[in-house]
Amino acid sequence: MDKTIICIGREYGSGGREIGEKLANKLNIPCYDKLLLKQASEEFGISNSRIEEMDEKPPKSLFSGNPFADTAMMMQTFYSESEQTTNAVRKTIEKIASDKSCIIIGRCASSFLKTYPIVSVFIYADEKDCIKRIMDRNNLSIKDAEQRFKRVNRLRKQYFDFYSDTKWGKPESYDFMLSTSALGVNGCVELIANSIPLKKEASHNE
Repeated sequence: MDKTIICIGREYGSGGREIGEKLANKLNIPCYDKLLLKQASEEFGISNSRIEEMDEKPPKSLFSGNPFADTAMMMQTFYSESEQTTNAVRKTIEKIASDKSCIIIGRCASSFLKTYPIVSVFIYADEKDCIKRIMDRNNLSIKDAEQRFKRVNRLRKQYFDFYSDTKWGKPESYDFMLSTSALGVNGCVELIANSIPLKKEASHNE
């Protein structure tokens, strides 16, 4: 395990992106979140706005439900577009992981890189803490933050479950799961950093 590759899955509002950024600074390796989408857009010639629109959404979530349209044709069109963008993201993730040490936030990376020597983590938090973080970060009311929390997590779960053979947010899908409510952002950063030598040692002993 010459490279350090860390995949961070996360509940919306749990602080997963902040953990990734702080961990990247600590380990002096790049962190890919929205930057991953930009790179996929440039390399595969798909507009960045289109990739962001389909980011971490399963194909079925793109169906508008227009009763006057040909349902089968619409579903096929949306599915094809979703597959195109997801394949671009997948290939970009694989290219990044093949080239260098990195941290990748979300995008089903732990599943796409399951044959790579990765450290996979899932970050979660108490719902009230997630809601507060969403409110503060986006200047939303508690009602709007609650709705966004449920919607984004539902889409992330559907996306992960669609493309992975394990389940989003379940222990069998990750090396370990950490709560920012219990450990704080900095505590999670330290635990992940300290887990890397243990994972490398375990890999060498297999």
